[in-house]
Amino acid sequence: MLVLLLVSLGAAASGSESKITNESYNLTDKCTTIMIGKDATADGSVLMSSSCDGNIYGLIYLDPAVKYPEGTKLPMYVNYPRPKNYEEYLKQVEEGYNEVGYMSVEETYRSVLVGGYLTDIVDGGINEYGVTMGIEFVGMKPELANTQGVVSPNSNHWTTQLIAVGLKRAKSAREAIQIMGAMVEEFGFQYYWVPTAGCMIPVADKNEAWMMEIVGPGEDWTPDSNEPGGVWVAQRIPDGEVAVNANRCIIGEIDLNNSDFFMASPNIYSTAEKLGFWKPGEPFIWYEVYGVPGSRYNYSREWAALNILAPSLNLQFTGDPIIDRYPFSVKPDKLVTVEDCLNIMRDYYEGTELDITENPAFYINGEKSPLARPWGPPELFKLLGITPERCIGSQSTSYVLISQLRNWLPDPIAGCMWFAYGPAYTSVFAPIYSGVTSLPESWEGTTDFLKINREQTHWLFQLVHNLSYIKYQEAIKDIKAVYEPAEANFLAIQNDFEKTAVDVFNKDVVASAENFVTKYTNSCLNQVHDGYSALVDYLMFKYLFLYPNVAQPTIPKIASPVIPDLNN
Repeated sequence: MLVLLLVSLGAAASGSESKITNESYNLTDKCTTIMIGKDATADGSVLMSSSCDGNIYGLIYLDPAVKYPEGTKLPMYVNYPRPKNYEEYLKQVEEGYNEVGYMSVEETYRSVLVGGYLTDIVDGGINEYGVTMGIEFVGMKPELANTQGVVSPNSNHWTTQLIAVGLKRAKSAREAIQIMGAMVEEFGFQYYWVPTAGCMIPVADKNEAWMMEIVGPGEDWTPDSNEPGGVWVAQRIPDGEVAVNANRCIIGEIDLNNSDFFMASPNIYSTAEKLGFWKPGEPFIWYEVYGVPGSRYNYSREWAALNILAPSLNLQFTGDPIIDRYPFSVKPDKLVTVEDCLNIMRDYYEGTELDITENPAFYINGEKSPLARPWGPPELFKLLGITPERCIGSQSTSYVLISQLRNWLPDPIAGCMWFAYGPAYTSVFAPIYSGVTSLPESWEGTTDFLKINREQTHWLFQLVHNLSYIKYQEAIKDIKAVYEPAEANFLAIQNDFEKTAVDVFNKDVVASAENFVTKYTNSCLNQVHDGYSALVDYLMFKYLFLYPNVAQPTIPKIASPVIPDLNN
């Protein structure tokens, strides 16, 4: 498994050279984001679902708040190119970082950061004020690529990571966008994974949800050019609507006079004119001016999510990138819940013409084979002559988060990030509150690349996922029998827990409320770890042991959450 993991990481790294070329790079199958405004949700929360599907290892850790002396300027660090394997990573660590600038900072805020890969890149998370983010690759016109920029949504050091800096320094989504936009303009944008890509950063807080799309400044930009080092625009999702992004620019017409819904870099028009993408007087459509059409792997996922959320719109999927251009946001047919988000992040086109588990090749004498699956080893699909569809639920997922943000709750309780390591369809989502001050070592320890380490929760999720391949149709029922009741229990107790947490906050100090949510969060995470450890044993015994009838295994359970005792 380790060899396969490192090979896949190395394969994903190809194309990340410093020299810009016109070679294509697969940007279409990495992540999916869904954002829901507060008037479109059942409980009045802002919801953001984001998956990291780059076939990288997942990582979650808590970064403490820090106050710096007045006038502090922190050195900023980054190294390019991205290491292709573990050996290159270790060599890069030994040689140290390259200093690329300075950042003025007075304090940073406590944040739960999520990401992965060898260099511990940050791809999202939530901070103590309930600001949350994720990440999306997006295609951009190749003429925008530049290798002189030093900030990226996810570089190999937090000081040049837009997402990490935004989470650690902002108390609102708007502030985070302004901070990240200023970094792009001053230091220059270059996507850490490959310079020919742009990005979309979903940013949300307790009141608003935004999508921020960033592209490069063009090949001629240099740090001493006195021009912005990238082009960016951000659009707010209306409070009563939902928006979906699947690795392509989706922001269209913009109105910079409407600051309630739009923000942008000062060169948004001038760079387009300079590079010949647009002329004054012509319609300015962001995704046409700076983006590329994308592929079916983009719009099929957008269609799937929007079709679930707003089936009355009767949106069609044709496979044509021009025809399949959907609205930036739509009004859902019904108010959206956390459970709805869980289901969408696990979607594989079930019940539609794109559901490949219904392919005749998976049927033998009229019965569906236990090997039928929407994902899995490519050798199986090649053998059967099936081309798998890229769906929202992906086997390449390293983590998924669903942030639930409430403006009527105090900060330590307002943000609840439902987090799962690994692919959503084999993983259980557990609650992590914005006021948490520590995480279990089994969850936030650096992934062991030298051996399978069952003391690390990430490995347990990956093992459960891989064991599902043996007899998927049977194994997925066993896995659901573990995570479905666990998630139902987490959701069922949520209101009672939060009412008690608010009482703690009102009667005592912020520290007591943070301690209370930390105990509860860690209890839930530990129960998930123990439950998935038992699930690994169960799946191995049932599907790998040659004589399972000798002793029938018992399906494990994840213990129900318990509200902490206020007296302890």
